[in-house]
Amino acid sequence: MSKDISAPLLRTARLLDLVPFLNTHQGIALKELAQHFNVSQAQMIADLTTLWMCGLPGYTPLELMDLEFESGFVSIRNAATLSKPRTITFQEGVALLLGLDLIASSLPDDRQDLLEATESLRGRLTKILGVPVKLSVATSTSGSVLTAISHAVQTNGGLKLRYHSMYKDLVSERVVIPVDIYQSHENLYMRAYCLTSCDYREFRVDRIELATPESVVENIVQDTKDSKKISFSLALQKASRDVCERFAITNIEIGTSIKLSSFSKQWIERSVMASGGAVLLQTPPEIRAEVAKKAQLMLNRYKEA
Repeated sequence: MSKDISAPLLRTARLLDLVPFLNTHQGIALKELAQHFNVSQAQMIADLTTLWMCGLPGYTPLELMDLEFESGFVSIRNAATLSKPRTITFQEGVALLLGLDLIASSLPDDRQDLLEATESLRGRLTKILGVPVKLSVATSTSGSVLTAISHAVQTNGGLKLRYHSMYKDLVSERVVIPVDIYQSHENLYMRAYCLTSCDYREFRVDRIELATPESVVENIVQDTKDSKKISFSLALQKASRDVCERFAITNIEIGTSIKLSSFSKQWIERSVMASGGAVLLQTPPEIRAEVAKKAQLMLNRYKEA
């Protein structure tokens, strides 16, 4: 069986970390020391024995490190030259700088203490690494919005949102109860129960312009009264996969009329038009007329081209 070629490098790094750690943890139990570095006690004794033979040129008892561990407790002396922890690599430093920038962007504006501490640490790392410019990670998500969402999820509280809807291309206000946050295709989404729609909705976090705590108890009854579903019917012309998934259709024969409902008139229009000739909107007549009007406008543009 071949030897792990990374083992010598890992052991060297562990030995360099051992010296400053022992300097600040004099008399630590051998068992606890081995657990801290995630190795067996036998391996730790082998490492300490190796350190015993390390020191400055001359290699007499005056220059070598002095370790004591026979009693089961470890102490170290005469190791001033290796008393400082290993410095971070350039790649590690850049990763830390980018991480600190992300942390700073997610902090609320009222936590000036954390913002100042983060900026101080970034300044020190920049100086150590010798980076000529400030590294930054661009993010379109507001830190105050993320904080408000996280707090609402943890406390089962409500939020009042100012949200830019891409379906309607307008900014609306609504009250929601956030359930969780997840990432998909490099975008952050919030899944929440919308009291305006009386149903679960998903919101792209970077499109939330403002999120403030809102008491939802008094809103639930009123929003339930105000929200009305729109009933509509479709005739299935082609059972393609995207159409079946869009309208949640299962085991429906071609030509069959299907009765559905939605809270959004715009969603009905867009979904029917996106389905092409695969569905035929039958009712309500006002939405059917609007779909026909928009479809004709699109056909006219093809004729003009």
